[in-house]
Parts: sequence; C-alpha cells; structure tokens
Amino acid sequence: MKQGFLTISIIVASLFWATMPCLAKPIKHTATATPTAHHKYKSQHGKQGVTQKKPSAIAKQHKKHKKNATIHKAKVPARSRQRGQHAVTSIPAYAIRESTNSGDSAWFISSISHRLVDFVHKTVSTVSYNAYKLGGEHFDISRGIYILDCSRYVDRLLQMVNPKAYSSLVSYTGAVTPTSQHYYEFFTGLAEDPNHFWHAVDEVEKLQPGDILVFRYKNRRGGVTGGHVMIVMSKPIRDNNTFLVRIADSAPTRHSQDTRQSHDSGIGIGTLLLKVNPVTHQPAAYAWGVGSYWNHRVDVVMARPVDV
Repeated sequence: MKQGFLTISIIVASLFWATMPCLAKPIKHTATATPTAHHKYKSQHGKQGVTQKKPSAIAKQHKKHKKNATIHKAKVPARSRQRGQHAVTSIPAYAIRESTNSGDSAWFISSISHRLVDFVHKTVSTVSYNAYKLGGEHFDISRGIYILDCSRYVDRLLQMVNPKAYSSLVSYTGAVTPTSQHYYEFFTGLAEDPNHFWHAVDEVEKLQPGDILVFRYKNRRGGVTGGHVMIVMSKPIRDNNTFLVRIADSAPTRHSQDTRQSHDSGIGIGTLLLKVNPVTHQPAAYAWGVGSYWNHRVDVVMARPVDV
C-alpha cells in the first residue's frame, strides 16, 4: 500500500515539473514577442519615412521646372503680375457700376454714361468682321463690320450717343475727324477753359463709366510718338497705387480679360492697369494688361462727356 502511494506521488510530481516549462514558455514569449514586433514595425515605418523624403526623378524635374518658371515670372513687374491679376479675376466681364453722385447733374452724367456704355456693348456684340486699321473709318453696326483705329471708334460712338459733346470737340480742335492728339489737347485745355459738354477728370479714382481716357506716348527724349483713346466701361478697381480699368477701344492687340480672341485686333473690351503717383495721385504709368511691363513714358488725360 505504501509502495503504491509512493509510486503515485512520484508520477504526480513528475507531471507537475514537466508542466511548468509549458506554462512559463507562453508567458515568456508573450512578454518578449510584443515589444519585438512593435519595434520592428516602428523601424519599417521609419525607413518608409526616410524613403519618402528622398526626391524622385519626377520630383526633381518638377522642382527644376518650377524654379525656371519663377525666374521667368520675375521679369514681370511684381504689382502688375500678382496684385493686378488677383483683382482682375474677381471682376465680372461686363461690370458697370452706378455713379454714387447725387443731384440732377449726376442723373445726366449717369444717363449719358450708360447710353455710351450700352452702345459700346451693342457694337461689340454684333461683330462679324473686326480689324484695327490706322485711319480706318468702316463702322457698320447693321452688318457688324468694324475697320477702325482707336480715335475713329470713339468719334463714332460720341457722334451717335452725344453729338453735342462731339461737336464741341470738333469746334475746339478744328479737326473734322479728331485723333488721339486732338483729344489730348482738348482735354488738357478743359482746366483753363471749362466746357458745358465736358468735365475734366483730375484723378483716376474719380473715373466713371462713359468717361474718355487718353494716352500720349513719348520716346526717351520726351518727343511725342503717338497716342491712344478709350472709353471707360466701369469704375476702376484700386489696389494701393495701382488701378485696374475696364475700357473699350479699337486696338492692334487685346488687353486682359478681353472680348477679342487671341491675335485678333479691332474693337473690344478689356482691362488695363494705371499706376498713380502716391503724392500727386496723377497717372504715372500704364500696363497694357495684367503681367505686362509698366510704361512710364506716357501722359494721361481724362474727361467726361455730359449733357445740358
């Protein structure tokens, strides 16, 4: 009996000590395996991160292209390229703003200006054949054929919308068909010799739809080389000392946000820029469009045709 009990005790003890390693092994494995797996995952993630920071061939090529593009853009005046472009994209294509003046005179200004602006839109919307030609006089709104230079286009618009103002211009200059130079001389004289049918505009910020804007180009010696005359189509948008001006003209090339197609000339509506002197508030330079070079060799005058 005692010998049997001793045999059973030895067997139980053997089984107990044999089981202990089996119980310890999972505990030891669980304690060490988890950190090892976690550490391995972190290492792989870290390697992936390092790999992502190394630029690929495509990324290098894109970076090189971007750098070259930046150098190319640096040739454009900063204000006309960045600030002006941002403002232009927010301007509706045919934005016309009402005059904020009050009184009977303001009603006439608004009436005349809107009639002139509306007539410009009518001519532009009817275009079937369009071309800029120095000295050209073909103005056929019924067939949509316009072969004109800048002054003849403005002449015809004024003749049909405000004949009294146009007659006043012709009488003063003595020209049957006034050119941009005649407009410039007439507007310059308004300050000393006021006219019932025209009001001088002395600041760009005061421009209204229907006003006339005139450039007189000069060479490096100050000699006059030509000019350009336009209709203001909406209130100028100011950005510091720069104004974006929506105008209508007949020109050999288009402006920014222009109704004319690329490489087309003739009549159309577009946006140019004027820079003013921060002290005198007078126009000091112009840019033909957003991103164009500033041209400081120019004299600028402005006037408003009115009715009485």
